[in-house]
Amino acid sequence: MKPTVLVIDDEKTFRIVAEEALSAEGFAVATASNGQAGLAAWQREPCDLVILDRHLPDTDGIAILETMTRESRERGVDTLVVVATAYADVASAVQALKLGAFDYLSKPLQLPEFLVTMRKAIEAKRLRAQVRQLTGRTQAAMGDLVVGASAAMQKVIDMVDKVAEAPDTTVLIQGESGTGKELIADLIARRTVGRKDGPFVEINCASVPENLLESELFGYERGAFTDAKAQKRGLFEEADGGTLLLDEVGEMPMATQAKLLKVLEEMTFRRLGGTRDLSVNVRIVAATNKELADEVERGAFRLDLYHRLDVFHIRVPSLHERPEDILPLATHFLQRFAARMRKPAARFAPETERLLLAYDYPGNVRELRNVIERAVILSTKDVIEADCIVLSGPARAGRSGASLPAPLAFFALELDPAGKPPDLEGLERAYIARLLAFAGGNRTAVARLLGVSYPTIAKKIADYGLG
Repeated sequence: MKPTVLVIDDEKTFRIVAEEALSAEGFAVATASNGQAGLAAWQREPCDLVILDRHLPDTDGIAILETMTRESRERGVDTLVVVATAYADVASAVQALKLGAFDYLSKPLQLPEFLVTMRKAIEAKRLRAQVRQLTGRTQAAMGDLVVGASAAMQKVIDMVDKVAEAPDTTVLIQGESGTGKELIADLIARRTVGRKDGPFVEINCASVPENLLESELFGYERGAFTDAKAQKRGLFEEADGGTLLLDEVGEMPMATQAKLLKVLEEMTFRRLGGTRDLSVNVRIVAATNKELADEVERGAFRLDLYHRLDVFHIRVPSLHERPEDILPLATHFLQRFAARMRKPAARFAPETERLLLAYDYPGNVRELRNVIERAVILSTKDVIEADCIVLSGPARAGRSGASLPAPLAFFALELDPAGKPPDLEGLERAYIARLLAFAGGNRTAVARLLGVSYPTIAKKIADYGLG
């Protein structure tokens, strides 16, 4: 979309010259010959930039500036105003800057200086918008992550702070879907020393077709393939000086994995169809809901790339591992959606709180957020009742996953041909096999249920021939 400019000046020649010059630069230009007409045009349709003459036939340009500045704040509009004034009128220029003008130009105007100022103003507006967006994202990320401040999440935030001091270290974020891995990555990017003002670029490796992933990451030269009509920068170049998130990295094809390994080791690459190496300075953050060690074992992920990515490991706990965060998070989402939808909902009924606490949330924080958003839509009161809570599975009388039935009740105890029960090793093997079936083959879940580390359970599964 073209940046929009409104020129308010009583000099017809200036309006014509300014419109022609700005149009040639790619601006959409509107003009007004007096202050009241210009102000009315801006009030009807705010623009990106206003060029305002200090001396207008019907009013003082400073008065127009004051009105625009005040109404911009009230309406949440971001319009930059450049005031045009006479050479000798320095006091007016200073006054304009104090009242919120972006810059001023001295008349008679020099066209090169005029165009440079216009480009600077639009770039400043773009950067201001980017800062607001990043600030909003970071605040939202912090809100969704630290509400409740459970010990498990505080540990994650502490790890983010530690790795933020190491701007070149590769980070691997592992956790179930919906736990907030992207938010953790965003938080790392915004806190990293020397990179927090740089770009944060992300790509979901599972959502991009295999034949397009390389061109997205590395870019291509004109003529590299049939549809390559022009050169395209890849995401590594876009992220230069900042952070690149490779989401769902476990879905990356093997051929792309090999090229990614080279980039990680040397920070150089070639665009598709290119003949020269390009250097970048990028921190790589990878995220996955898989156990990459398992993927390596079954030959779906390169061992050398796994070790290169897993330099600093952050595991994001699932929501059922931190049940103390459920109600604080639910209240946080309630306030957010109620304000957004202008609903009166302010709190949960006691029965609603019990219902929220009894559910397991297989979709984690993302599912909880969706549950609360639906509840706010359905509710017509200032209290969210239990009938507004729509869950995708049954709630439990108590928290599921907190404990399991005793081993002998959990599976049938098989006797050997002599009628003897199995020894301790055989009992452990049978129990682990039953847990694997119970957890759908998820070794991390089995380790969590048994209260042991992942390497411990992986070794036992291998020793017993269960994997």
